[in-house]
Amino acid sequence: MKEIELKVLGIDRQALRARLRKIGARRVFGPVPVREIYFEPDKSMRGARRYSSFRLRAVGKHYELTVKVGRKNVKQPHRGRPAQKIQKFKVRDEYEVRVLDFARALELVRALGYRVFREREKTREEYRHQGVKIEIDEYTGMPPYMELESTREHSLLRVLGALGYNREQATTATATELLARHGLDTSTAHRVKRHGHPKT
Repeated sequence: MKEIELKVLGIDRQALRARLRKIGARRVFGPVPVREIYFEPDKSMRGARRYSSFRLRAVGKHYELTVKVGRKNVKQPHRGRPAQKIQKFKVRDEYEVRVLDFARALELVRALGYRVFREREKTREEYRHQGVKIEIDEYTGMPPYMELESTREHSLLRVLGALGYNREQATTATATELLARHGLDTSTAHRVKRHGHPKT
């Protein structure tokens, strides 16, 4: 499924919650702890890596395997002007499957020849409005941020505006880039309390 994504940094969590209630957004869950384990091919595996992200994630007691494949999405130039290499949105194809056993899923992925190279934990709360997923994420040591996901650009921008933000206030930066900006370990991230995350 096509995924279009933007983030708004340094949000006021309470003010954003009030705006979400005002526009009628539906709260799905949270805040809950989220654990993410990222994989890359073992050196013995041949062939080029064809995905941008492969992870196993626990959102509370919900477990899922996700693969994301990047797409190019840059501003188109006006006639007679050079192309601008400025990303308007983060656009990826996302493939997601729910799993029932976190530890066994991790064993399965390792058995297929992948190794863990990154593990992170954060807190998340999620809302839905007009076909847009709205998430409030927070890592320890970094201010919370909002992430919007949709399959349609105009829907994403409409909800962004309804929440009081414009495109210039949003970013396509990845979580890894944001953690690096705050001087945090991008491989493990400063962790939130576990609250019963599945052990490995």
